[in-house]
Amino acid sequence: MCHIPEKSINIIIIDDEKEACRNLGHLLQTYTDTAICIKGFACNTVEAEKLIRLHTPDAIFIDIEMPGENAFAFLQRLQPVDFEIIFVTAYDEYAVKAFKLNAIDYLLKPIDITELTNAVQKLKEKQQLKKLAAAGFPATPVPDKPRSNQITLRNHHQIEIVDFRQVMYIEANGNYSRIYFLRDHIERSIIMSHSIAEYEELLPATLFYRIHKSYLVNCMYIQKIQRAAIPTVTIAGKYKLPVGRRRYPGLLSYLKTNNFSDV
Repeated sequence: MCHIPEKSINIIIIDDEKEACRNLGHLLQTYTDTAICIKGFACNTVEAEKLIRLHTPDAIFIDIEMPGENAFAFLQRLQPVDFEIIFVTAYDEYAVKAFKLNAIDYLLKPIDITELTNAVQKLKEKQQLKKLAAAGFPATPVPDKPRSNQITLRNHHQIEIVDFRQVMYIEANGNYSRIYFLRDHIERSIIMSHSIAEYEELLPATLFYRIHKSYLVNCMYIQKIQRAAIPTVTIAGKYKLPVGRRRYPGLLSYLKTNNFSDV
């Protein structure tokens, strides 16, 4: 299965569908320029645990929904782990939980080749830093990189891959959220089955601020702030949103700290 040089990255692929395992293995060895050595395929967490104990991989590519035990329960049971994690799933709703486990990346099926190669590049960089640390060299400080600058918005009717900067604001609706965004300079919206709190945690704090219990806004689009009995902000010149009174001083401080000027 593996005919790779010594400096390869050893991985295990875990998915309850054998064809999905083989397909991902083919994509990794065909489209990535990093030496990947596939140590094995597992179709459930029992097989996965045996392979991990046997091969001590550098990383695993793992599906989330599997019979018997899902990926989160499995990884929590194995903690602490000394391998990197890349999730590969058909479901976008687990992204926040995945990154809480310090996953390197979160890939959606069907797998996009560019996203896959980016994930492997992140894995390669992480391995290089580990080797430097093991050799006694201090790691060169570098700015934290976002895992991705895009968010996948998917419901029963549409799928949109949107750059963070294209998201104008998010409106809470119980356990659901309506996301307002730009696509080809046209304003659109989509209802998602996730709470606004999940998006607040997922989206970068350098762009997004929770101005109200029902609104999370991209501060790039704030064009006007009006202080009144109920403070408001105007987004993209047309959306007038309330600001919680207790959140108003924090919003002003946030805008100043993060260099959102002229608002």
